[in-house]
Amino acid sequence: KRMHARAATVARTTAVAPHQSPTSLASRRRIAVAPPSARAQVRGRAGRSAALVTRAAGTIQKVTKDELEGIMKDRSTPLIIDFFATWCGPCVLIASELEKVKAELGDSIRVVKVDTDEEDELSTQLNIQGLPTLVFVGTDTAKPALRTEGMLPAEMV
Repeated sequence: KRMHARAATVARTTAVAPHQSPTSLASRRRIAVAPPSARAQVRGRAGRSAALVTRAAGTIQKVTKDELEGIMKDRSTPLIIDFFATWCGPCVLIASELEKVKAELGDSIRVVKVDTDEEDELSTQLNIQGLPTLVFVGTDTAKPALRTEGMLPAEMV
């Protein structure tokens, strides 16, 4: 009986209201199903997803706000900045796509990652609302950076 009652509770908590986004639904589902010890990990943005992002980082350097400012001063090569979060599924997927781009273009481009949970002040300043967000910074300082949100295949990047 306990299992049936719990399943009914989970089913009620995963119903989507018209005003809810799929992201909020996914996070609610994880918290509703996870045991109490794992709930702290989900709230703290740690766990399996963090390990996936760390492994996927490969040759792409994770930077802080201060490091990014230094990188932005050197505009000798085009720069792609990936704003991500460890709990974000599409961020894990786009990391492998960025690895492909970096492998194909080599040293002719620089790719860096910024964790929006660790650098929340920078994320707020740049108005990062959707994840993953990619910012493309060219070598010409007169041209503005291009910005896109969401998953992109390597061919489009």
